Amino acid sequence: MLASLYLKKAGKLAAAISLAIVVISGQAMAEKRVALLIGNSAYQHTVQLKNPSNDAKAMAAKLRSLGFETVEGYDLDFLGMRSKAREFASLAQGSDVALFFYAGHGIAVNGTNYIVPVDAQLSDPTAVDFETVPVDMITDQMKYGNGVNLVLLDACRDNPMATQLSAVGATRSMRVGAGLAEMGLDNAGEGLAIAFATSPGAVAEDGQGEHSPFTTALLNNIGAANTDFTEVMSRVTGEVYNSTNQRQRPWLNASLTGSVVLNPVTAVVADTTTVTPTPTQAEPAATALAASLETQKFMFEVAQKSGDSADYQSYLDAFPDGVFAPMARNAIERNSAKETQTAALEKSTATLATRSLQPSGPLLLSVTPALAAMPSSAETENALFLDKQARRVLQARLNAAGFNVGSADGALGRKSRAGISGWQASQGLIPTGYMNQLQLELLTSQTEATYQQHLTAVVARPATSSSSSSSTKKKTTSSNQQLNNALNNFARGLGQGLGARIGQ
Repeated sequence: MLASLYLKKAGKLAAAISLAIVVISGQAMAEKRVALLIGNSAYQHTVQLKNPSNDAKAMAAKLRSLGFETVEGYDLDFLGMRSKAREFASLAQGSDVALFFYAGHGIAVNGTNYIVPVDAQLSDPTAVDFETVPVDMITDQMKYGNGVNLVLLDACRDNPMATQLSAVGATRSMRVGAGLAEMGLDNAGEGLAIAFATSPGAVAEDGQGEHSPFTTALLNNIGAANTDFTEVMSRVTGEVYNSTNQRQRPWLNASLTGSVVLNPVTAVVADTTTVTPTPTQAEPAATALAASLETQKFMFEVAQKSGDSADYQSYLDAFPDGVFAPMARNAIERNSAKETQTAALEKSTATLATRSLQPSGPLLLSVTPALAAMPSSAETENALFLDKQARRVLQARLNAAGFNVGSADGALGRKSRAGISGWQASQGLIPTGYMNQLQLELLTSQTEATYQQHLTAVVARPATSSSSSSSTKKKTTSSNQQLNNALNNFARGLGQGLGARIGQ
């Protein structure tokens, strides 16, 4: 009897939950969401940008998937930007959420931010008022919506026009900033949030890929399910900060009266009749979500401490769409790049070690990425501890390579430095005039078969008379023997050093 009564009550509860889900989903779908997206890349009078148009198009597609009606404009001139702003202002009236996204050049003058059309020249101080569009003009139009207003500005890219304008009009009454200035939050309705691609006054990166670092992070996170907008921007900040090696930190200035969730997702019960209720109360969804986040945080922190790609991959296996997933993937890519460079260096070193220990082996060294990337300077050459004999060998090898440095006297003067620079340039290396370990190994492999004659030719001296020829010959033979012994000692020392370096 009691079991029957319990089942009836549980069935009514399940039906009520299903009804509540339908009502919540219906309210989310009924929201009026509008967005203005502008991407300016093809500037006519300043540096063109690679990504803004791509950024705005990708963001428009993402926002449409979240229920936004979009007004879009790409590579707009002054009149085109104002026309799109007016179209958006009309559409935003009565909206629940209004969003403005801009990618392109921006400029701050006297603490006011302006976005720059593609036809702007900014050749004199008055041009700011007549050739650019104040960001405040667009945010003022958004206030008529009486809802939530969100502004995303990927407009802090390095703009030569700022320097130009500062030069022609900078006075005490005109202050031109390198990046955008912080904006106030005087806003009606349910509040305003303004997100900058980087800190106020700083310059953001346009990016080497298809999108800027800021837009890439937005695309990865803005659609996160059941996530408040401020939490979304916290994730964006972390992703950009890590992907730019801490050069760029996005900035959020927000005054919102409540939670703003752009992608509310509710559970769907497919068939309530098949659910068998139990007397045990189910764990609340919020508690489960909190537990998941704690687990994610723990696993990601473990990976950060170890720095091991396997630990990052373990996190991704457990949470492929987790909060820290983008940063975990970035860490794995960085580790992979480091491993590739290390492998190239070890291979180059191992090749020379084999050649040094087995003089009859083939000469196979080439200019590897690791070699090309290694700096060469007076410090790197001093670290080789080249004595006079080793410097003479270096000069003889340069002569053998076709770069005449004169007598192999062990003094690395101006002519020797010029020879080193010439050889470096011929190998596609930066011609600093100083050697490093890998460059010395490369030169050694190239000249092993021919440098000896250049070294011994310098040591031999023609006899001044027949009476002294015998003495001279003995001295020459002795000198040659000494040089050969010194050379063999130098080669063995180099091989032993390289062997020890490989074993480390």
